[in-house]
Amino acid sequence: MQFTEEFHLASAQNAPIPLSDSVTMRWQAGVFVFTQDYDQNAVNSFSPFVLSTSISFPVNQTSPQSTLNDRGLGPYGQVTWTFLKKLDVSAAVRADREHKEANLNTFYSPPIAPAVAVVSQKDFGDVSPQVAVAYHLAPHQTLYVTVARGFKAGGFNPASPAGSEAYGEEHSWNYEGGVKTSWLGDRLSISAAVFHIDWQDLQVNLPNPAVPGQFYVANAAGATSDGGELEVQARPMAGLDLFGGFGNADARFASGSQSGGVSVGGNRISNSPAYTADVGVQYSRAISSRSTAYGRAEVVRYGDLFYDDANTTGQSGYSLTNFRAGVRTARLFAELWIRNAFDTRYIPVAFAYPGLAPSGFIGESGAPRTFGLRAGVMF
Repeated sequence: MQFTEEFHLASAQNAPIPLSDSVTMRWQAGVFVFTQDYDQNAVNSFSPFVLSTSISFPVNQTSPQSTLNDRGLGPYGQVTWTFLKKLDVSAAVRADREHKEANLNTFYSPPIAPAVAVVSQKDFGDVSPQVAVAYHLAPHQTLYVTVARGFKAGGFNPASPAGSEAYGEEHSWNYEGGVKTSWLGDRLSISAAVFHIDWQDLQVNLPNPAVPGQFYVANAAGATSDGGELEVQARPMAGLDLFGGFGNADARFASGSQSGGVSVGGNRISNSPAYTADVGVQYSRAISSRSTAYGRAEVVRYGDLFYDDANTTGQSGYSLTNFRAGVRTARLFAELWIRNAFDTRYIPVAFAYPGLAPSGFIGESGAPRTFGLRAGVMF
C-alpha cells in the first residue's frame, strides 16, 4: 500500500516579481510526503531429493516472509532570476529524509535448517542542490547548462543472501548542457544535449543464489555515463509532421567496482542500450468540418545491451516498426494500430538463472506482432 501527497506554492506563472528595471524573480517551494507498506510471503516447494540426496521428504522454503515500512519527507525550493530578459539563473535545493523498518524471516518446513530473522530500522537522508543557467540567443533559441546532485535512499531487501539484508544510499552528480531551437515559424525544431553522470555506491539488482528467480539490491562502488541526444521535428506542410531522434550513452562501472562479489570495473551497466533512435511520420487531414483522419508510422531502434553486470551475454541491436491510423472528432475517436509490424524477435530482459538453461539465463521475449482496434469518447 502506498500513499503520496505533495504541497506546492509558487509565484504567479506569468507575473515574475520585479527586483529592478533589469532583473525579475520567480520562485516555488513545496514538500513531498509518502508512506509505503510492503508485505511478501514467498514459498518454494521442493520435492524429495531436490535440495539434497539425503533429504527424502518434501520441503517448503519460505523466503521471504517479510514486512517493509517506509516513511519519507522531501521539502524543496527553487528561485530563478532573469537578467535583461536574456539570462536565467536558477538555484534549487531538496532535502530528503526517509525512515525504513524491516521484519525479514526465512525458514524451512519441516525445519531442516535454523530459521533466520532480521528486525531492523534505519534512517536515510541527504541534501541535493541544483544550479542551472539558460541564455536566450533569440525568442526561440536557448543555450543551457545544469549541474545537480542526485540521491536515492538505501533500504532493506525482502529476500537476499545472509549479510545482504540492507543496502546503502546512492549518490550522483549530473551535468548537462545543450541547445533548444525553433525555426521557420515553429515549423522546424532542433534540440541537442550532452551529459555526464557520476554515480557513487550505485544500486544494482543481483540474482539471489540461494533462491532462484529472486533478486536483491546491493551497492557497487561507482559508475559513469557519458552521452548525447539529438531531436528533430519538422512540419514541411500543413498536416504533415516528420520527427526523429538519436541518443547514445556509454554507461560503465568505475575501476574497482564489484557486483555480486565479481569485479566489473570497465564493464557496461546492465540493461543499458548503447544507443536508441527513432524516426517517423504522421499525416492528418480534415475529411469534414468536424472530423479528421490521420495516420502514423514510426521505427524505433535499440542498440545492443548486456543482461548482467559481468557482461556475460546480452541482446544485439534490433528495430520495432509501429503503425496507427484512425479518425477523430472533438469528442470521439476510433483507430487501428499494429505494433512490431514485422514481428521482430528479441529478448529485452533476461536474468541469471544458473542450471535452468545452457546459457545460464532465463529471459522474457519481447511482444510479437500485435494489432487491434481502439475507440473512445473524450470529455
